[in-house]
Amino acid sequence: MDDHTTIRGRCLCGAVEFSLTPPTDFVAHCHCRSCRLAHGSAVTTWTSVPVDRFDFQAGEDLVRWYASSQWIEWGFCPRCGSSMLYRVVEEGHHESPRMGTMYVAAGSLVDPLDREPRAHVSYEERVDWMRFDDHLPKFRGKTTERMDEG
Repeated sequence: MDDHTTIRGRCLCGAVEFSLTPPTDFVAHCHCRSCRLAHGSAVTTWTSVPVDRFDFQAGEDLVRWYASSQWIEWGFCPRCGSSMLYRVVEEGHHESPRMGTMYVAAGSLVDPLDREPRAHVSYEERVDWMRFDDHLPKFRGKTTERMDEG
Protein backbone atom coordinates (compact mmCIF):
# COMPACT_ATOMS: atom_id res chain seq x y z
CA MET A 1 0.00 0.00 0.00
CA ASP A 2 1.15 3.50 -0.81
CA ASP A 3 1.56 5.81 2.22
CA HIS A 4 -0.27 8.55 0.28
CA THR A 5 -3.42 6.46 0.08
CA THR A 6 -3.43 4.97 3.58
CA ILE A 7 -3.85 6.09 7.16
CA ARG A 8 -1.37 4.39 9.46
CA GLY A 9 -1.95 3.43 13.09
CA ARG A 10 -0.16 1.60 15.86
CA CYS A 11 -0.05 0.74 19.52
CA LEU A 12 2.06 2.67 22.03
CA CYS A 13 5.04 0.29 21.93
CA GLY A 14 4.92 -0.14 18.14
CA ALA A 15 4.57 -3.93 18.20
CA VAL A 16 1.20 -3.66 16.41
CA GLU A 17 1.00 -1.58 13.25
CA PHE A 18 -1.89 -1.30 10.82
CA SER A 19 -3.30 0.83 8.04
CA LEU A 20 -6.69 1.91 6.75
CA THR A 21 -7.46 2.71 3.14
CA PRO A 22 -9.83 5.69 2.93
CA PRO A 23 -12.51 6.71 2.68
CA THR A 24 -13.42 6.05 6.29
CA ASP A 25 -17.09 5.39 7.09
CA PHE A 26 -17.41 8.09 9.77
CA VAL A 27 -15.62 9.82 12.63
CA ALA A 28 -17.50 10.34 15.90
CA HIS A 29 -16.83 10.88 19.59
CA CYS A 30 -18.32 8.09 21.74
CA HIS A 31 -19.26 8.67 25.37
CA CYS A 32 -20.55 5.19 26.24
CA ARG A 33 -19.47 3.48 29.43
CA SER A 34 -17.82 0.59 27.54
CA CYS A 35 -15.57 2.94 25.55
CA ARG A 36 -14.67 4.93 28.66
CA LEU A 37 -13.69 1.79 30.57
CA ALA A 38 -11.85 0.20 27.62
CA HIS A 39 -9.76 3.32 27.04
CA GLY A 40 -9.55 4.89 30.50
CA SER A 41 -10.75 8.14 28.96
CA ALA A 42 -13.85 10.34 29.17
CA VAL A 43 -14.46 10.01 25.44
CA THR A 44 -13.14 7.85 22.59
CA THR A 45 -13.12 9.01 18.99
CA TRP A 46 -13.81 6.22 16.49
CA THR A 47 -13.62 5.69 12.77
CA SER A 48 -14.14 2.58 10.68
CA VAL A 49 -13.52 0.95 7.32
CA PRO A 50 -14.69 -2.31 5.76
CA VAL A 51 -12.31 -5.12 6.76
CA ASP A 52 -11.00 -5.40 3.20
CA ARG A 53 -9.57 -1.87 3.63
CA PHE A 54 -7.89 -2.63 6.97
CA ASP A 55 -4.47 -4.29 7.03
CA PHE A 56 -2.02 -5.25 9.74
CA GLN A 57 1.57 -4.32 8.86
CA ALA A 58 3.02 -5.87 12.04
CA GLY A 59 1.89 -7.68 15.15
CA GLU A 60 -1.41 -9.16 14.01
CA ASP A 61 -0.53 -12.36 15.86
CA LEU A 62 0.08 -10.34 19.04
CA VAL A 63 -3.34 -8.65 19.13
CA ARG A 64 -5.58 -10.03 21.85
CA TRP A 65 -9.35 -9.85 21.50
CA TYR A 66 -11.54 -9.35 24.56
CA ALA A 67 -15.17 -10.42 24.14
CA SER A 68 -17.25 -7.91 26.09
CA SER A 69 -20.42 -9.67 24.90
CA GLN A 70 -21.44 -12.39 22.47
CA TRP A 71 -21.46 -9.72 19.73
CA ILE A 72 -18.41 -7.52 20.32
CA GLU A 73 -14.64 -7.94 20.65
CA TRP A 74 -12.10 -5.26 21.57
CA GLY A 75 -8.55 -5.56 20.15
CA PHE A 76 -5.54 -4.52 22.20
CA CYS A 77 -1.78 -4.95 22.37
CA PRO A 78 -0.81 -7.27 25.25
CA ARG A 79 2.65 -5.70 25.53
CA CYS A 80 1.70 -2.06 26.12
CA GLY A 81 -2.05 -2.34 26.73
CA SER A 82 -3.14 -0.03 23.90
CA SER A 83 -6.81 -0.55 23.09
CA MET A 84 -7.10 0.18 19.38
CA LEU A 85 -9.80 -1.89 17.70
CA TYR A 86 -13.39 -3.06 17.93
CA ARG A 87 -15.21 -5.59 15.79
CA VAL A 88 -18.52 -7.38 15.56
CA VAL A 89 -18.36 -11.16 15.73
CA GLU A 90 -22.10 -11.91 15.68
CA GLU A 91 -25.17 -10.09 14.40
CA GLY A 92 -27.86 -8.96 16.83
CA HIS A 93 -26.27 -6.26 19.01
CA HIS A 94 -28.92 -3.70 20.00
CA GLU A 95 -26.88 -0.79 18.59
CA SER A 96 -26.41 -2.58 15.24
CA PRO A 97 -22.68 -2.20 14.65
CA ARG A 98 -21.78 -3.62 11.27
CA MET A 99 -20.26 -7.03 10.61
CA GLY A 100 -17.35 -6.90 8.18
CA THR A 101 -16.19 -3.56 9.60
CA MET A 102 -13.08 -2.75 11.61
CA TYR A 103 -13.67 0.05 14.09
CA VAL A 104 -10.47 1.91 14.93
CA ALA A 105 -9.79 4.25 17.84
CA ALA A 106 -8.71 7.48 16.15
CA GLY A 107 -6.22 8.12 18.96
CA SER A 108 -4.18 5.15 17.71
CA LEU A 109 -3.69 6.71 14.27
CA VAL A 110 -0.38 8.37 13.41
CA ASP A 111 -1.59 9.91 10.13
CA PRO A 112 -4.38 12.45 9.77
CA LEU A 113 -7.89 11.20 9.16
CA ASP A 114 -9.65 11.89 5.88
CA ARG A 115 -12.50 13.73 7.65
CA GLU A 116 -13.28 15.51 10.89
CA PRO A 117 -15.56 14.23 13.67
CA ARG A 118 -19.20 14.88 12.81
CA ALA A 119 -21.06 13.91 16.00
CA HIS A 120 -21.11 12.82 19.62
CA VAL A 121 -22.79 9.44 20.21
CA SER A 122 -24.08 7.88 23.43
CA TYR A 123 -24.07 11.43 24.77
CA GLU A 124 -26.50 10.48 27.54
CA GLU A 125 -23.68 8.39 29.07
CA ARG A 126 -21.14 11.23 29.15
CA VAL A 127 -19.22 12.07 32.30
CA ASP A 128 -20.72 15.03 34.12
CA TRP A 129 -17.39 16.77 34.70
CA MET A 130 -16.64 17.50 31.05
CA ARG A 131 -18.46 19.85 28.67
CA PHE A 132 -18.40 19.82 24.87
CA ASP A 133 -19.03 23.19 23.23
CA ASP A 134 -18.06 22.20 19.69
CA HIS A 135 -21.63 22.46 18.37
CA LEU A 136 -21.49 18.98 16.83
CA PRO A 137 -24.82 17.13 16.99
CA LYS A 138 -25.25 14.94 20.04
CA PHE A 139 -27.16 11.66 19.81
CA ARG A 140 -28.73 9.19 22.24
CA GLY A 141 -26.86 5.91 21.90
CA LYS A 142 -25.90 5.15 18.33
CA THR A 143 -29.29 6.34 17.06
CA THR A 144 -30.50 9.37 15.13
CA GLU A 145 -32.30 10.74 18.22
CA ARG A 146 -30.82 14.19 18.86
CA MET A 147 -30.14 15.40 22.39
CA ASP A 148 -29.92 18.88 23.86
CA GLU A 149 -26.52 20.55 23.72
CA GLY A 150 -26.40 20.63 27.56
